[in-house]
Amino acid sequence: MRAISLFTLFGLKTTISPLGIVWFLGLIPFFAWVAARALSLSFWEAAAAGVLSTLVIYVFEWVHQLGHALAARRVGYPMIGVHWGWWLSSSIYPKDEPPLPPRTHIQRALGGFWINVLIGLLLTPLAFYLWPRGGLWAWVAVFTAAWNFFVLGLGALTPIDIPGVFTIDGGTIWRYWRESRQTSNDKRQR
Repeated sequence: MRAISLFTLFGLKTTISPLGIVWFLGLIPFFAWVAARALSLSFWEAAAAGVLSTLVIYVFEWVHQLGHALAARRVGYPMIGVHWGWWLSSSIYPKDEPPLPPRTHIQRALGGFWINVLIGLLLTPLAFYLWPRGGLWAWVAVFTAAWNFFVLGLGALTPIDIPGVFTIDGGTIWRYWRESRQTSNDKRQR
C-alpha cells in the first residue's frame, strides 16, 4: 500500500497509508459520540472532542515512537521513521539492518511506554480536577491521561505477538526475552 509522506522531525520520516487516513477520519465521529454520551456535550463540543481525541491519539502515538527512536539511537541501531498503517503506528528501521541480539530489540521496545506512563501520571491530577466540572476540556484531560497511561503506557507492555500481522512492544519484549533464555539454555547444555 502506498505511503503518504507527512513530515520529518528529529530525523524520523513520518508517513501514513490511505487506510491510516480512513482510521483517522473514522475515529473523529466515534470519539465525538463517546464524549457526548459521557458528558452530555452539545453537538459542537462533541465534534471538537472527537477531533481533539483523535489528535491526542496520533500526537501521543508519535511521542511514543520518539521514545523508541531515542532508545534505538542509544543502542546504536536507530529508527528511520514512523508509519501509520491504521490507528497505531509502526517503527521503521533500515532494511539493511543486520541481525541484532535480543537485548537490543528489548531495549528498543522498552523506549516508548515510559514516556506515556509519565504523561498520563502528570495529567491525572488535572483530569480529576476537571472531570466533575464537565465540558470539553474535562473530556480532553481525562482522555489524554487515560490514553497515555493505560493504552500507550501499560497497554504497550501487553505481550501480543502475531509475527507479520500484529505485534506490540510487549510482544517484542516477550519474543526476544524467550529467545535470549533459549540461547542461554543452549549454551549451558553444551
